[in-house]
Amino acid sequence: MASIGRVLGRRLLVLFAVLLGLTALATSLAPRPTVRQPAQAERTPAATATPAPELADGGSRRIEQTISADPGRAPARIRARVGDVLMLTVSGDVLDGVEIASLGKLEPIEPGSPARFEMLLERRGELRVSLVDAKDVVGVVVVSRAPA
Repeated sequence: MASIGRVLGRRLLVLFAVLLGLTALATSLAPRPTVRQPAQAERTPAATATPAPELADGGSRRIEQTISADPGRAPARIRARVGDVLMLTVSGDVLDGVEIASLGKLEPIEPGSPARFEMLLERRGELRVSLVDAKDVVGVVVVSRAPA
């Protein structure tokens, strides 16, 4: 009886080893998922000048701006005033994080999915918009004093 148990145990171990080997083989032969880059024609051009902002409630302006995070472009410059609401979109063919460190804001960016920020500008100064991993400045928001 004991020898029958040993033979059966060995056969089960061999069967298990063969199944494990077949699983490893099937996994290595299976196709890998791929990531496609968007077509060149779909690229967003770099921002040039800030358009005339709209007035929001309470006399503040609403500024909507899109800037590019693609490599090789010059950093965009956006002008605003204290009290303005900035709607900023950063798009590009990069996989990174977009940070406005002085405001403690961080948003992810990837091809086809831009980083979006909405903020009330409460202080004068320059806000640097940069890519975290690439350590690259993609834009600067210059906030000046509100008109009297």
